[in-house]
Amino acid sequence: MQDPLFILCIILLAAALAEWLSGKAFFRHFGGALIVIVIVAVLANIGVVPTFANAPPVYGHLLSVGAPVSIFLLLLNIHLPALAKAGGPMLLAFGLGGVGTVVGVTVSAWITGSSQWLGEFAAPFTGMFVATYTGGGANFNALALHYNVMEQGVLFAGANAVDNLVTAIWMGSLLVLPAILRRLAPNRTPHKTFDAKEDDANPDRTEPRPSLFSLSVLLAMALSAHWLSLMLAQLISGLGMNVPSVLILTTIALVAAQFRWVRQLEGAQMLGTYGAYLFLAVIGAFCDLSALAGLGTLGLQLLAFVGLAVAIHGAVVFGIGLATKMDPDLLAVASTANVGGATTVMPLARSLGRNELLLPGILVGSLGNALGTYLGFAIVSLMS
Repeated sequence: MQDPLFILCIILLAAALAEWLSGKAFFRHFGGALIVIVIVAVLANIGVVPTFANAPPVYGHLLSVGAPVSIFLLLLNIHLPALAKAGGPMLLAFGLGGVGTVVGVTVSAWITGSSQWLGEFAAPFTGMFVATYTGGGANFNALALHYNVMEQGVLFAGANAVDNLVTAIWMGSLLVLPAILRRLAPNRTPHKTFDAKEDDANPDRTEPRPSLFSLSVLLAMALSAHWLSLMLAQLISGLGMNVPSVLILTTIALVAAQFRWVRQLEGAQMLGTYGAYLFLAVIGAFCDLSALAGLGTLGLQLLAFVGLAVAIHGAVVFGIGLATKMDPDLLAVASTANVGGATTVMPLARSLGRNELLLPGILVGSLGNALGTYLGFAIVSLMS
């Protein structure tokens, strides 16, 4: 079914069902973000909505517009004092995640013997996944294009299918992993970067019922900021500099958040969270199990290679991070900035109730996007 209205209806219903289930006793432990991923993944794999292999334009719109708009709305409650306190630890955690990515991908390539079943593409594949799990999909495609991996249709399609599946599973794991780690080590408490009683960005505070005026202004601001960030990024690119539009968007949001009248608009967190649900629904739809199964042995080898790489990344991040008494929530946000990129920080930080980690997470995710391609090429050079 490729009808965009039907697909959008299903995604909206899935978001509503996820939010309803998250209020029930059993499902409360998983949270709405993880639930919406699972619901849409199941629907996609039984054929109710398309998967990645037949992705309709509506998916692209939700990712390219919905995610940035949600980021802008959630950033309206972020204050500079919180950023200053969270920035240093987040940068350290992100660096740890980068080390975990390099170790994970290279060790996985050796353990799975990728040079035997990937042949001449073994080094490029290693570089591609180091690049994408340092920054994001743009880095992945940059290396794939340079090394002609895109011309290998089955191989490239399989890599995308496995990447989407493992990323979705890892993002789902990060929604529950910090709570599990605290149960195993109850003496570890969250590193609070602000006083929740005093800071307006406390995500647990009850917002007044939003007025139609507030919702209209917020949506107009968010869409205008997204459009402006794209225009400015294009203008700057024409001057010979490459600045990700998400960095421009966060800057606009951060400036807007300093105005009292903006902070007094009700509904920013509600709209931002709803947008995050729609973004995560698309992530769930990208979990194409049939495409993976259709690859046969190659699909299993790719899954083992990528799955082991991310598992080692997680072991390095949380193993060393917890050994040095770092906050599990901060480690989780840094890890999703590595593996999923800057845009995946938003739903995780919101689901963990740690809005003060949102902006630092997006910033380090953008840093990873800038560095990922260079690191990927370096790895390919070393392996070659």
